[in-house]
Amino acid sequence: MFLLDKLISAPGIQFIVILGSFAIIIFGIYKLFKRLAAKEQGFGPASLKALGLIIFVPMLMIMTVISGFEPETVAALLGTVAGYILSSDKAD
Repeated sequence: MFLLDKLISAPGIQFIVILGSFAIIIFGIYKLFKRLAAKEQGFGPASLKALGLIIFVPMLMIMTVISGFEPETVAALLGTVAGYILSSDKAD
């Protein structure tokens, strides 16, 4: 665990994670809207979930690297995202 903390605190790794996260966000948004345009669909609840996932997970990576969240905090936030993504909007 100490080695991982030391690796994450290295300035070069932080820069790579931040740059990569922003690249993931930009590419993900581009692909989402390109896919919606190709299917000639509007922006609906499923698209909103996809957009939230595209933005939230890379931002969580950035916040983890910059602020040094505890592993329990990161696990709780990822669990929240998983619950949101896997939840169903339809009533049984």
